[in-house]
Amino acid sequence: MKPLIAIIVSPWSGSLSGCQQHIKRVIEAGGLPAVFDPGVEPRDIIEVADGILLIEGPDVHPRFYGEDPSPNLREVDVLRDEFEIELVKLAVKTGVPVFGVGRGMHVINVALGGTLYQDIYEIPKAIKHDWPKTTRPEQRLHTIRIKADSNIYSILRESLNIEGTNEAWTWVNSFHHQAVKRVGEGLRPVVFAVDGLIEAIEAKDGFILGVQWQPEYLPEMLQLYRALVEASIKRHEEADEMRKRVLTAEIRKELNVEQGESRHSSETSDNLPDTNQM
Repeated sequence: MKPLIAIIVSPWSGSLSGCQQHIKRVIEAGGLPAVFDPGVEPRDIIEVADGILLIEGPDVHPRFYGEDPSPNLREVDVLRDEFEIELVKLAVKTGVPVFGVGRGMHVINVALGGTLYQDIYEIPKAIKHDWPKTTRPEQRLHTIRIKADSNIYSILRESLNIEGTNEAWTWVNSFHHQAVKRVGEGLRPVVFAVDGLIEAIEAKDGFILGVQWQPEYLPEMLQLYRALVEASIKRHEEADEMRKRVLTAEIRKELNVEQGESRHSSETSDNLPDTNQM
C-alpha cells in the first residue's frame, strides 16, 4: 500500500501551481500525494496522512516568533502560517513524518520555538541566496556542507562529495531571502552554506527534516522524497499494529465481560429454589 503524503498549499498565495513538481517527486518516490489547503482542520489531515510535505511559499510572519516586521519582510500569509504551525505540532505529537522545503523548513523551526532571519542580509558577509525566480531552478548555484553524523547525510550519501569523516559537500539551487536563526526545540542544524547560514535541520528523534533549497528540481535529491515515503510507510505500519492491538484488547475485554455475565447467570440459576419440592 502506498503511503498518503499530504502536501499543503494555499490557493490565494500561488502555491497550488508551484506544487506540481513536488507531486511528481512524491509519485516517483512511491508515495500517494494528496493536496490540502487551510480550509480543513489540521487534525483531520493528521487522521488520514501517513506523511506531510510542507512546500515553499510566502514569508512566515515574525509575530509567530515574537518579532515585529522588518522593512525587508515580503509577502505573508498569516492564515497559512497558523494552519501549518499547528499541523507541525500535531505531527510531532503523533509521530507523523514531516519534510519541509524552503518556507516549509522555516515553519517547522518556528513551530518548535525557533526564530528566523527576516532577511538573510542581516547576516554579515552572506553570499547570494535569493536568486531571482527567472533563474532556471535546475541550476546548482552554491555549495553546502553536510555533517557526516546526520540523517540527511545517510539519505544523500551516494550523491555527495565526501571529504574525510566529518562532512561532505554538494551544490544546490537557492531561492530564499529568509533563514533559520535560532534552532527550534528538538531540532539540530546539519547542513551549512559557506557563510554559515543553516541550510537544513532535522529532528533528534523521529523523521522531521527541513531543507532550504528546492530539491524537487534536482534529480539527485529524489532520495529526500524517498526517505519521507519510507518513514511514512513505517509510521503507517506502526499505526496499523497499534490499532490491531487496541482492537484485540477491546474484543478480549468484551469477551471477558460476556463470560463473566454468563457465569453469573449460571450461578444464579443454580441457586434458585426447586419449586417441585415445595
